[in-house]
Amino acid sequence: MPITTPIAQALCAALEYAPERGEEIAGLLTAPPNLSMGDFAFPCFQLAKALRAPPPKIAADLAARVKPDVLIAKAVAQGPYVNLHLHRPEAARRVLGAVLAEARGEVRRNTGGGQVVVLDFSAPNIAKPFHFGHLRSTNLGADLARIFAFLGYRVVRRNYLGDWGTQFGFVIHAWQKWGDAQLLREGAIDYLVELYVRAYRESESDPGVREQARLLFLRLEQGDPEITALWRQFRELSLAGFMKTYRRLGIEFDSYEGEAAVNPLVEATIARFQRAGVAEESQGALVVQVGAVIGREIAPLMLRKSDGASTYAARDCAEALDRWERYGFSANIYVVSRQEDHFAQVFAALTRLGEAEGWDSRWPATCENVSFGYVRGMSTRKGEAVWLEAVLDEARDRARRIREEKSAANPRAFPALSTDELDAVSEAVGQAALLYFDVSARRLSDVTFDWDSVLQFEGNTGPYLQYSHARMCGIFRRAASMGIGEPAALPPMPASLADEEWALVLALRGFGAAVERAAAEREPHEVARYLHGLASAYNAFYNNCTVLDAADAPTTNARLALVSACRAVLASGLGLLGIRPLETM
Repeated sequence: MPITTPIAQALCAALEYAPERGEEIAGLLTAPPNLSMGDFAFPCFQLAKALRAPPPKIAADLAARVKPDVLIAKAVAQGPYVNLHLHRPEAARRVLGAVLAEARGEVRRNTGGGQVVVLDFSAPNIAKPFHFGHLRSTNLGADLARIFAFLGYRVVRRNYLGDWGTQFGFVIHAWQKWGDAQLLREGAIDYLVELYVRAYRESESDPGVREQARLLFLRLEQGDPEITALWRQFRELSLAGFMKTYRRLGIEFDSYEGEAAVNPLVEATIARFQRAGVAEESQGALVVQVGAVIGREIAPLMLRKSDGASTYAARDCAEALDRWERYGFSANIYVVSRQEDHFAQVFAALTRLGEAEGWDSRWPATCENVSFGYVRGMSTRKGEAVWLEAVLDEARDRARRIREEKSAANPRAFPALSTDELDAVSEAVGQAALLYFDVSARRLSDVTFDWDSVLQFEGNTGPYLQYSHARMCGIFRRAASMGIGEPAALPPMPASLADEEWALVLALRGFGAAVERAAAEREPHEVARYLHGLASAYNAFYNNCTVLDAADAPTTNARLALVSACRAVLASGLGLLGIRPLETM
């Protein structure tokens, strides 16, 4: 039970509210500016209208009516706020007990109650580079998938591959003209990209190449056996290359079905729009008017171009309809950058289709586009995109050099590692630097990448969080060497807690709320921000409160329990961000 629950119930009793309003009241609790003012603050602004009184008077009356109990020491009015002071040992006991119970697997969160959330993310294009720019969609989507699963949702991870389109005409043209089977075997995805680039550049000076590519793709659409076999081979080789990167990042998908799998559904979907009377002709094209549904002036969604070709939007409509029939989701999330208008058109067109066909047209409202900003500072001198595998390799190599430098400068803090250990730590730290950077700012922010900043072992970085976790593990290694075991059960809390201890307890109790916010706002940054605050609170505690050399054994045991709870929460939070918590660095 969150510690805010009994506090909210005490406020409900004082306000003579029904206990059912406890969740509403708990949601209003905030932290005072400093601990001397109290441990929680309850703002009275929202009560002013109902109680017909100014907030300061409501606060004074409410504070007088809150009854002290085993948890609440006193309530004090300060302006329009009621500041609540807790009995710290009891509050610490409840917070640590809840954290450790979850760490032992005795309690699981179930906000989602098994509801289905479909996440569509990553979606690289076959026969094109899997570059650093793909990391944002891949990482944000994977983080959200872990967050929703942690909260008890049933998550479906879909990778809607770009495996259909005229780029295959270019690749097949280049293969027929210059293809080398040995080069394809030796470096499949690199070679396919090379072929595509070569053909595309040739088309810039020879328009006939573009026409040849169009005709080759037309043969693919018509099911030509020779062209289809090449397409299937190139798709499988590209996917194998992508899978190598996904395995390295610890990311899995439930489906790799791309545009090609949807293509057979497109004509039937367009026919549905026509039969329902939703589609209309406009300058030779077939469109769906969506402005009235969206509530602003916007171009209609185009199902078919004037030349008769179906559109990407038509495929997205077909895929969404198929997705709903398969999963019956409560949320359908597309982690795609800067395509807000496109998705608004698709969802509005589906709403109109539902209204016309008489089925529940509310489900398109559960579809949403989770967009994100740009990453600057990661390209070659020629302005070309950098391959993600190359970035992961460089992150690992830079992390290794930094670790070796730290070991040479301070061997006590950074003892020598075996080659295998150094390899594993370097890979984990390099990935942490990249993955945490991606969520260190809110997703819609444009961010600038800088190697020196992201690999720092202090500040708002992934390596800092890993180092904090390793510090916690180090305390237990030292305790074991002294014959002190980790407490098997929650020990009694001391009669008084130092401010740094109490600040860490308060930080620990905020984890669940941070994860809930991250899910509700589709914002993994909320978890990252929370973890940085937790690590900062822990390091303040570490620098000011001795653990193994405390004044007495009960204090040592209580502080070990506090470190254990902090380690469990930090490890859990890092896991949500795809970052490996390290026991040593």
